[in-house]
Amino acid sequence: ASIANAFHATSIPPLLDVPVFSLSTLGDDSPTSESTMNILTYASPISIKPDRMWSISLYKGTMTHENFARERRGILQMLRANKSTGETGEAGELIRLLGGSSGRDVDKRARCAELGSAWEKLPEGEKEEEKEDEKEEWPYVLPSCVYYLKLELVGDLIDCGSHEVALCKVVSMTSDEEKENAAEELDSLSTRRLREDSIISELGRVIPLD
Repeated sequence: ASIANAFHATSIPPLLDVPVFSLSTLGDDSPTSESTMNILTYASPISIKPDRMWSISLYKGTMTHENFARERRGILQMLRANKSTGETGEAGELIRLLGGSSGRDVDKRARCAELGSAWEKLPEGEKEEEKEDEKEEWPYVLPSCVYYLKLELVGDLIDCGSHEVALCKVVSMTSDEEKENAAEELDSLSTRRLREDSIISELGRVIPLD
């Protein structure tokens, strides 16, 4: 058979293995809009100079999307591999909470505390630019994540249909890793791990418990 015969059209996208993040955003202090966190896997670095830039994709209609669009900032948290097993011992409970429920219906902060992941504030930076950054209000974070990236929106959100893409400047980075060598493999949670543990489907959606 010719090489041409080995190719065929498909509607099935490639199944990627990517890091799993949670984006923390600020509420507007009204009774109907609280700070919240979600699960986010559409995130990637896109530039390093003159500013370090990342892109993130936000699903429309969520509290995270509304908060980020309004406040234009948030903290992207790279989750550690052990976050796929909740402190209560039920696999994927934290992921299902953050990625499978809405902050409009569930008090995510209270439920995270019950699961042993009480929200906390990042420590103040030691560098001068980081001290200036502390004058701005930033949301709470989960404990013991691999990396925390403070992001600020540059320009406007880009409408891509079901999602809007945000091009973001990295204001500062904080790591819970003792390793400083970028060549070292990080102990981060991946989508492959979540699929293997039947926490998310091949479409990337949270699989509810029976």
